[in-house]
Amino acid sequence: MKSVAFIGTGLMGRPMAANVMEKGFPITVYNRTKEKTKQLVSAGARLAENPRQAAEESDVVITMLSNIEAVESVLSGEHGLIRALGKDKVFIDMSTITPAASRKFSELVEATGAKMLDAPVVGTSSVAEKGELSILVGGDPRVLDDVRDIFHAMGKFIFHVGDHGSACGMKLVVNHFISGMIGLLAEGLELSEKLGIDSSVFSNVLNTSAVKSPVYELRAPKMMAGDHATQFPIRLLVKDLNYITQTAEKVGAVMPMHSLVRDLFSLAATYGYAEQDISAIYEMFDRK
Repeated sequence: MKSVAFIGTGLMGRPMAANVMEKGFPITVYNRTKEKTKQLVSAGARLAENPRQAAEESDVVITMLSNIEAVESVLSGEHGLIRALGKDKVFIDMSTITPAASRKFSELVEATGAKMLDAPVVGTSSVAEKGELSILVGGDPRVLDDVRDIFHAMGKFIFHVGDHGSACGMKLVVNHFISGMIGLLAEGLELSEKLGIDSSVFSNVLNTSAVKSPVYELRAPKMMAGDHATQFPIRLLVKDLNYITQTAEKVGAVMPMHSLVRDLFSLAATYGYAEQDISAIYEMFDRK
């Protein structure tokens, strides 16, 4: 059975690593904040002192990090994991980054003789806990086949999207839809309240109409209850929205609605909602 290094054990990475370990894969973990590895180490994971050590001890190295800079930092430097890569090793980046950055990283990784997949995920932390994520994969499908059992430990659906960077692009498309839907939900709930429509009627109509969506089913009750326990913090969505802007400009995609949604969530972050769940966008509206 392949040994796995899991680098990045935060809100999403911890349950993902736990599910891989539960399936019997030997796990080594590393996180810049060691406290976030405590639960996994207590369950039997080995703790590495740095990314390089984690990679040296493993056949497959997985990163689940917050942004491009974080991926770059664990790859590079004296203790960077790229120094431990080579033939017969697979590097899987499951972070949400731009297609361009993913392609750049793949060139660096494959220059060592190792193989790489970009494999961002779709789903919240609660979905990650259940091992029911959708995993989008870019890279050689033969490499995917070699590590499919590891992906199945974390996800319910696995989609091979195309070559390096393609899965990162698809993830940004998904988050484009999610951000727009959350913005529309908040506005719709605001309007219905101002019209005096009962919140239960609002939910029932929404969930039995043409706009029925798991996004609305999950987020509408949270908005109405003021429950903003973090499953997807606004600061990370803003990061993704900025990545969408960069990517759209690079390929010449015209996205005027995206710009409005990006500005809305960026404003929420500056108003102090950065660490709250994306459903907290509703608090931005006048609820008097």
